This record gives sequence, C-alpha cells and structure tokens, in this order.
Amino acid sequence: MKAKDFLIGFLAGTIVGAAVGLLLAPQSGEKTREVIGETATKVSQTVKDSSHQLIDGGRELIDKGKGWISARSRVEGETEENKPTEKS
Repeated sequence: MKAKDFLIGFLAGTIVGAAVGLLLAPQSGEKTREVIGETATKVSQTVKDSSHQLIDGGRELIDKGKGWISARSRVEGETEENKPTEKS
C-alpha cells in the first residue's frame, strides 16, 4: 500500500504543481504549450517507471508467497508422514 499511496500523492502533487505554475507564470501561449508538453512527457515517464517498480515488487511478493506455500506444504507433508496409521 505504501508504494500505491506514494504514487498517487506524487502524481497529484505533480499535476497540481504544474497547473499552478502554468497559471501563475507570465509567458506566451507558445511557451506555455511547450512547458505543458515537457511536463506531460516527464509525468508519463514517471508513471511508466513507477508502474514498472510496482510490477517488479508484485512479482517479488508472488515469488515469496510461492516459496512460503512450498515450504509449508513440505512441512505439512512431513507431519503427515510421521502420523501413526490406523491398521484394520
């Protein structure tokens, strides 16, 4: 959840900061469009980088979970082997 919260906060802050900067900066329309394009490119790259980090983190969690499940299954299997069997 921390990564998701950070990403949401970062994106919201970037968008608000860019909007305020554009509204308060005295410049021509051409310059403003240039700044908007540059900001959009930076935000797009940031989103791509963050999504790759989240995907990689998710894969790591899945691998850890599979390892834990595998270890748990081995322990339970050993426990089953040690149980006395009923003879008829």
